[in-house]
Amino acid sequence: MANIAKKYAKALFDTAIDNNNLDLMYEELSTINEAVQTETKKLKAFDEDPHKDVQQRRRFVTVVFGHANQYLQNMLTILANNRHLSHIHDIYIAFVAMYNQHHNQDEAVVESVYELSEEDLSRMESLIKSRTNLTKVMITNKINPELIGGVRIKVGTKVMDASIQKDLAQLEKQFIRVK
Repeated sequence: MANIAKKYAKALFDTAIDNNNLDLMYEELSTINEAVQTETKKLKAFDEDPHKDVQQRRRFVTVVFGHANQYLQNMLTILANNRHLSHIHDIYIAFVAMYNQHHNQDEAVVESVYELSEEDLSRMESLIKSRTNLTKVMITNKINPELIGGVRIKVGTKVMDASIQKDLAQLEKQFIRVK
């Protein structure tokens, strides 16, 4: 399923680059994703409904997504033809990854025991930029009382863990080895 989403996302991304409308494509796909994110099960049922023929699925795309740019509508029509409308969210995730890579940016989740100040988040942003060579970082602060103290930063697949929870786990491993 992930490969399907990546193929559609790549085609949409390449089309957006070729037509110099990457930011517009990102904005419109984000809006569509937000609208359908809670409706994935219904879209899957719609995809799998044997009573819905290709014309009905295409009409659905025209009615629901008619405001989207022509390239996005074309992709959505292809999704309808192939009974893949339920993959919109996965396509969005893959598209955002390509978009972020293109702009040398990424999202970061900073977990802490309490909400961090703007000054703390600014320092975290500088640290993340220096360790990842990103030019832009969008930070979300997530409260995680299980950390006990310190922070854990997740950027893509990278994790920077400076939490007391991690330190205690390492200490426990050392004690087990000494036994």
